[in-house]
Amino acid sequence: MAHIAARTGSPAVVRALLAAGSDVRATTASRSPHAAHRSSENQYGRIMAHALGSIRRRLGLAGPSETFSDADWDTSIGVMQTGVFLCSQVVGRHMLERGRGTIVNTSSMNAWEAFPMRLAYCAAKAAVVAMTQVLAIEWADRGIRVNAVAPGVTRTALVQKGIDDGVIDVAAYRARTPMHRFAEPDEIARVVLFLACDEDSSFVTGTTLCADGGWSAMGWIYKEEGDTASPAR
Repeated sequence: MAHIAARTGSPAVVRALLAAGSDVRATTASRSPHAAHRSSENQYGRIMAHALGSIRRRLGLAGPSETFSDADWDTSIGVMQTGVFLCSQVVGRHMLERGRGTIVNTSSMNAWEAFPMRLAYCAAKAAVVAMTQVLAIEWADRGIRVNAVAPGVTRTALVQKGIDDGVIDVAAYRARTPMHRFAEPDEIARVVLFLACDEDSSFVTGTTLCADGGWSAMGWIYKEEGDTASPAR
């Protein structure tokens, strides 16, 4: 059984797990991770994997740091940082009782790659990396693996809305990404599947796997399109 506790739906992750032969259920933990876990455990029994997604009620809760409101900060941190902590804590307790389990959290390439106007988002995603590492070393010798995935720009429904609304400059993002495209949700789901699978990643814990098409490795600015010979001056 692979169980996914998420702040929002994880259809791509569910599809990937089903394709791998897992018996998978998804539970939305948007209000109470305690209640969501009790419900799923009572209905489905043993929990093997827990993947935590994140939401942004609008495109990024973004804005200048000097005017970013307390309410937007609290919302961002509450969903993307405190939500990871609470779900990991609740599910982790039950995994510890059983002596086995796997947690896969959702961070972002923005844990390392700072975007302007995204202070709360970047801070929360960096915190997910740190929490993943702390939990991994605390629980490593108790049968629990804790990892995270850090996606790059992914063509989710929210990103597509940003494209449609003219908020996201597709050409600029593609130019900055060495693979010159966005990730598809199923590609990120397969990374989660790898980290959740004891057969494939049994010796992996405390790791945040960045799936960003080479964005974070890129230290090069092209002078013009197609120039691969020298950096801009």
